[in-house]
Amino acid sequence: MSQYDIYNIFDMASSYMRPSEEQHVTEVVLHEAVIPVIFVPGVMGSNIVNTVDGGRWRVDSAFSVASWITTGAEKRKKILNPAHTEVDPDGKPPEGIRRRYVDFKSRRVIPGDALAKARGWGEVGNMSYGDFLVWLENQLTIDDDAEFDTMQTELTDYYRIVRQLPEAEAESRARANIQTLGRFNFPVHACGYNWLQSNKDSAATLAQRVDEIITGYQEARMTCNSAILVTHSMGGLVARHYSEVDGGKDNLLGIVHGVMPTTGAGVFYRRMKCGTEGSWATSQVLGEDGEEMTAVLAQAPGPLQLVPTPQYGRGWLRVVKDGQTEISLPTSDDPYTEIYLEREQWWGMMEPELAMPGLESSQENRRRKLDNTWSSYFDIMSYQVKSFHEAIKEQFNPNTYLFYSNSDNHMSYGTVCWRGEDITDRHLRYRAVMKHNQIGDQRTIQEIEAQSNRQIYHRYTISEPDEPGDGTVPVRSGSTGTEQARDSLAVLTGHEPAYNDVYARWFTLGSILEIAATWS
Repeated sequence: MSQYDIYNIFDMASSYMRPSEEQHVTEVVLHEAVIPVIFVPGVMGSNIVNTVDGGRWRVDSAFSVASWITTGAEKRKKILNPAHTEVDPDGKPPEGIRRRYVDFKSRRVIPGDALAKARGWGEVGNMSYGDFLVWLENQLTIDDDAEFDTMQTELTDYYRIVRQLPEAEAESRARANIQTLGRFNFPVHACGYNWLQSNKDSAATLAQRVDEIITGYQEARMTCNSAILVTHSMGGLVARHYSEVDGGKDNLLGIVHGVMPTTGAGVFYRRMKCGTEGSWATSQVLGEDGEEMTAVLAQAPGPLQLVPTPQYGRGWLRVVKDGQTEISLPTSDDPYTEIYLEREQWWGMMEPELAMPGLESSQENRRRKLDNTWSSYFDIMSYQVKSFHEAIKEQFNPNTYLFYSNSDNHMSYGTVCWRGEDITDRHLRYRAVMKHNQIGDQRTIQEIEAQSNRQIYHRYTISEPDEPGDGTVPVRSGSTGTEQARDSLAVLTGHEPAYNDVYARWFTLGSILEIAATWS
């Protein structure tokens, strides 16, 4: 808990009059209300700590995550255990907050880092979100006429050039936004959550935080009855569950979503089977192969809820052998049974052996332990993943704004394809590396040829990303919800740094102000 009162910092101006020896203070109300803006990060974007076994996931900088490069599957599974982890609020907050706030009781200036931590900024990854949080805070707290004029000009240019609005409409929209900015105080908060647990549980964490923030300003005698959420990636799923399933929309004016995997993303199948795609550094930190990823993800409902939902479409998983498509799944609206809970086929998403990295092939009761691992995963997929998907299906806050990426420079997995070639005459060469192939981007499969009854071998290689998007979420998923949204924008950005994109930032700022204009 902060030593400073971070709530009683608005709407108080002091006027000193000395008609006699006494000093008279007159309080003047400067704004109509406080509208907190609460940022909800994406998967792996919150700092978490293991309170039982030690270890933490902290995204302060490249240095803070560097130790994960040498962390193997067994240790990852132990540290990133949903049952033993909680949010770590002590991450490094970003610097650069321009406005100075005074603690009402002590009359001392609240240090920027203390204010940021008290607002929850230390709970979220500084490396991913620090610059954006500072930018947003500074934009929403301007109080100089020249700054208002500059922002109005920049908003006009944004609406005219990016949104292609006529000059008069762009000017009118920007002017209305500036008037709204002058009406309210917009303190920027953040809400980290344990991204390993179900997003349903994280929605409950968000509900508690929203209540605490609104109550904090009310107890400080501020007018505050609702907040605005800004989300990144999986944080959008958390926010939608809170808003539409848990009834949180009564506390919200609206939500701005950024690069949300609305109907899931095929890349999460790929990561379970093969590890993280992309650069060497990214894959080494997040998990370089199927063993490092499955050991963590098979026990984590939150990330599993990012797999493609029935609304993602059919036929997104394919197996092609010798140039012929043999499998195209799902064939119905049930990817859970057809893909995620398929245990007998090599292309099934979860391989229990990879979920138990410390289990030796000769270990006693090995089969029972693998069965228990599968049973636990089965329950998560059946009772937490599927039910969560069903609960938020087509559910959006009535005042939703969203942006997504539609970039050819950030190709994403729309479909995932295993392409196989016959290596029967060459398979002995691959025996030395077969174990690696079985946890990386290849699988070597022994089969029995129907006609000759002889053993044959096929080597299957995972495909490359094939659809425009942000490198993680394909446009087919990220753009879902645009019909329900009040406004939306396609940008050209990568997934993790989405809020560093200049157009995404201006869309977010404009959306916040348009949502705030509905306050009454």
